[in-house]
Amino acid sequence: MSAVNAARTVTVPRFVVGAPRSGEGKTTIALGLMAALRRRGRRVQGFKVGPDYLDTGYQRYAAGPAGRNLDLFMMGEPAVRAAVAGADADVAVIEGVMGLFDGHRDGITPSSTAAVASLLGAPVVLVIDASRMAASAGALALGFATFDPAVRVAGVILNRWNPRRSRHAVEAALARAGVEVLGYVPSAEHLELPSRHLGLVVADELSSEVEAVMERLAEHVEEHVDVDRVLALAQEAPELPAADAAGPAAPAPGPVEPPAGPRIAVAWDAAFAFYYADNLEQLRARVAELVHFSPLTAAELPVCDGLYLGGGYPELHVRELSGNEAFRSRLAVAIAGGLPVYAECGGLLYLCRSLSDLDGRSWPLVGAVPGRAAMHERLQGMGYREARLAGDSLLGPAGVTVRGHEFHYSSCELENEQQPAYIHEDSPEGYAAGDLFASYVHLHFAGYPALLEHWLERCRAYASAHTGGPSA
Repeated sequence: MSAVNAARTVTVPRFVVGAPRSGEGKTTIALGLMAALRRRGRRVQGFKVGPDYLDTGYQRYAAGPAGRNLDLFMMGEPAVRAAVAGADADVAVIEGVMGLFDGHRDGITPSSTAAVASLLGAPVVLVIDASRMAASAGALALGFATFDPAVRVAGVILNRWNPRRSRHAVEAALARAGVEVLGYVPSAEHLELPSRHLGLVVADELSSEVEAVMERLAEHVEEHVDVDRVLALAQEAPELPAADAAGPAAPAPGPVEPPAGPRIAVAWDAAFAFYYADNLEQLRARVAELVHFSPLTAAELPVCDGLYLGGGYPELHVRELSGNEAFRSRLAVAIAGGLPVYAECGGLLYLCRSLSDLDGRSWPLVGAVPGRAAMHERLQGMGYREARLAGDSLLGPAGVTVRGHEFHYSSCELENEQQPAYIHEDSPEGYAAGDLFASYVHLHFAGYPALLEHWLERCRAYASAHTGGPSA
């Protein structure tokens, strides 16, 4: 358990795995370190910088708990600190995004790996692809170590290292740069993780295979990295303010019972699996009961007071989703009856009248959103979004500004653009009507507790109107 002292600080050993650029192998190294530390009996919490869903899914198999996101743009500094300070772990392993200093910058909020490392006071382990360099690795490490005094590059792991090469030149260069060598990791193609157009394949699709890969990764890292030294660096990270670790306000003392939470049905299967772990934890912290179901196979919607349709790969399973006609019809009836529904990206597609695949075939879907979706060969939307609620809706009153992220190869042509969910750069986005809210924008609710509470209040109101209280 994290130790809290009288000065209201909390000790969480932690380090960041960064790289000069994408493709250096930081995901593989980060997962290997998590798995190796877990094998040693350490309680590990994995984090991912940025809005990524896929790497966090693999972190669950490496570390144990679900991986969590650290995104300064969407969450803000207090929520990022709170996520790490509140980790119930012996060590937090934070995988970076892109190059160490790369990231969105709007003039106010840098969202790079370096910015997160600086905020958290976490030492950086820099992963360098050394397959085509030797002494130049020293110059590279020196540049990264001195570029920003607020970021401590504590050591490097030389990845894809050829064991037949001499280490003399690279060690001399790194010693000159004053950067410690933490490991020489040779290439291991059999440890590569499968990928598809949005990145890695969802880990749960390959659970038994992923578990075996994580075991091999742990052995590979143990053999070639000084894990003890990495752990010692993590323990040098300064304490964090304990006050930032507080979650939702605790119930008032005394015999007053907190109000019963609503039951939220969460779509969870091969088609829908993109959820921030913190979003689900935020719901549970507010006494919401979560029940999973599969739109691919369910015959009935679970008894519930609200519905959460996350992102995923509905386009890869559209035949099955469309073929489950009885469930689609029952869901459409429930939504027409006022069931509060929050849908993001893949959830938006599923609620449209139809989805056209890359072959031009149109598949009927739920029809709660008056629009037709289509897949495309090229990206249709990618990046951070700052938008405002277009009207009073499930999430709150008109005009509230949010920061989110989108990444999709699909488009959605609405038949009625007079009921958008958001206004982004003066253009309508998504669809909102009554207590239905559907959009391409993914939100991280750690940054928007008031919006989450507004959603749950609408679920409680639905429960009271239909059953006299939250569903049992």
